[in-house]
Amino acid sequence: MVLPPKRLFFGAAVILFILVALYGIARQSEHLRSTVFVIEPLGDYNAVRFAANSFPEKSSIFSSDVPLKGSCFKHARSFKEPLTPHYSPRASVQFIGTDVPRALWRWSGEISKAAFDSAAAKEFPGCVHCVDIVHYKIIGGRLYVGKRARPHMHREVAEEMLKVVLYLFPIPDMEFLLHFGDGCTQGLPVLGWNICRDHPNAGFTMPSYSIWDHSLGPTQMRVYHRCLRKRYPASKRKPMAVWRGSTTDTRFGSFNRDNYLQALRVQLHLLARNHSDVLDVKIADPLNCDDFVRSQLTDTGSRLNFEDFNTYCLIVDVDGNGWSDRFGQLVHFNTPILKMASNHTAFFEHLYAPGVAIEQFSRNLSDLPIKARRMIADCMAGGEESRGQQLANSMQATSRVLMDHVGIAEAFAYALLNYRRLSAWAVDPSLREFNPVNSSCCSYTKLPKKFAKAVEEHFAVKEGRQKAMVAPSRKGLGA
Repeated sequence: MVLPPKRLFFGAAVILFILVALYGIARQSEHLRSTVFVIEPLGDYNAVRFAANSFPEKSSIFSSDVPLKGSCFKHARSFKEPLTPHYSPRASVQFIGTDVPRALWRWSGEISKAAFDSAAAKEFPGCVHCVDIVHYKIIGGRLYVGKRARPHMHREVAEEMLKVVLYLFPIPDMEFLLHFGDGCTQGLPVLGWNICRDHPNAGFTMPSYSIWDHSLGPTQMRVYHRCLRKRYPASKRKPMAVWRGSTTDTRFGSFNRDNYLQALRVQLHLLARNHSDVLDVKIADPLNCDDFVRSQLTDTGSRLNFEDFNTYCLIVDVDGNGWSDRFGQLVHFNTPILKMASNHTAFFEHLYAPGVAIEQFSRNLSDLPIKARRMIADCMAGGEESRGQQLANSMQATSRVLMDHVGIAEAFAYALLNYRRLSAWAVDPSLREFNPVNSSCCSYTKLPKKFAKAVEEHFAVKEGRQKAMVAPSRKGLGA
């Protein structure tokens, strides 16, 4: 039977539409594999280098108009992330380069059981800005937490991430310690938000609560980056470097006449007074300062909308109580970052190499003004073609391929597998001192709904199997 021309045309149009839609979905699901990049060692860093056509992405099947007002991040989060094969369980953590860690760590030799038990007994390690250590076990793919663990938001976020990790990746039976706090726990075999990289037994890193809380899917991230580029073009930036923050410090918890001049952020604020033509760098909140210190910091800066940092040629980034937690959000911006060289390092920072994705200045601040002037001059002369903008493009591209929902979970999985590999003992399957972590997922980040439901169902099934194994049936009790 020969179809009429109109029906043939209509059928061809439908097929074409389906093929275009499938192409868009496939492009999203293969965003990591289809992006051409190599990773090379560069000093203490790993430089992620992209093919010239990898960025910036000008358009997409998922593109939409950028709103005139409101947060680009909220705009991106409003998009429904499609459930693509990118969210499917996989057999292993993806290899990204020889000797390139997905999550930074420093440990010499094996983790002994004695060292593990000593750290687990500390609970509250004795360092500035350390909070508590929580004991976990994974048995049969299910997560358990020590009964002594205090309930708090940071624990909940970590456990949400761990449930996603256990759904996506095969993790063997193991026990491990998570440290919830900003300080470095040198010599303790724990996974924390940051380590001090110069210590041979600095420990292991994991994604922080804010990294997961602000995480995006591949579609959402492309929308976010596109919104930032359109709203904050490099050709229309203020010829200054910007920073706002509070008086946090790696060494001090409060500030008085005796110590405030030793605080890095106070030194930064005072330096900027003498270079106000290029450094719009000010403390906005004199946190934990006594009256004397507040009297010395009367020229505090007004608060800025975080995304409006992109109206400046350059963003300055420095340590706080530990590593710079905001850096995990700055790496999505389309503005060059001038970051302080730091011993405090989060799980991903080694992948944003100076001269490739960011620029650095010395911790003593001596070269900050001259480097800021040089980068601002580059911004004003080159605009979208400036060297600084090329760094920002590389930074955003790195975030797209390594820092979405699955990339963050993959980094956590890498950290756990590495920790298990170095553990010198067979895990005790006993759970007398542990409680199962509930199966609910996921409230701290916006995952595809069907994916979150699949994670919940996965652990609900495991919970049901365990109950069936350990509890006699009602029929058995009455027999």
